[in-house]
This record gives sequence, structure tokens and C-alpha cells, in this order.
Amino acid sequence: MDGMDRAQDSRKSAPDVRGLKALVIGMGVLIVLGTALVIGVVVKRMVESTASPGTAATRPAAIPGAAPFRTVLPAASGATITGLAASGGVIAIWVHDDKGGRVDFIDPHTGAVLGSAAAP
Repeated sequence: MDGMDRAQDSRKSAPDVRGLKALVIGMGVLIVLGTALVIGVVVKRMVESTASPGTAATRPAAIPGAAPFRTVLPAASGATITGLAASGGVIAIWVHDDKGGRVDFIDPHTGAVLGSAAAP
């Protein structure tokens, strides 16, 4: 009976790992589902970007025969353009000189300077 008592004692003293096993299995399932979701989103975006005839319609059409505009930015000599962005029908140009930096906002259709924002 001494051998039986030891076997029962070892079962009682061994930690219960059922909860840990369930947690590991659950996290594995979440990893698989998350990976499938990321792959699905990437594939969906690739399909939408290649077969999207609506994007050409949303872009402003170039005016045939129109000459490109020319704009002179009010900047001191030695100023450099450090960035450029376009959004909402406005072009933003980051200009940096000895006095600091500023952003000039340009209308892409006329070339007019719409405004400026200075950064000290």
C-alpha cells in the first residue's frame, strides 16, 4: 500500500495545468484568427486598389491645353523647401530659412499663394 499512497500523493502535489492548457489553446486560436484577418484585409485592399474605376473619377481632370502655373514663393535667399504635401485641393510647401520655418499654402489650379503659417 505504500506505493499506492505515493502515487496519490504525487497527484495531489502536482499542479493543475488544465487552465494553462486552455489558455495556450485559446491564445493559439486568437493568433490564427488575427493572422487570417490581416491577410484578408491586405487582399481586400489590393483587390480594391487594382479594380477601382471610381478613383479616376474622383481625381480632378487636367484641363487640356492649359499651361502649367508658375508661382514665386516669398522667401529669403538661401531658403530651402523641406517638405511638400497635397490635400483637400491645397498644396502645402514647407520652407525653411535662417529665421525659422513656415508652411505656404498654394492653390494648385491657379498657383496663387492662399496663406502662410510661420513656425518660430
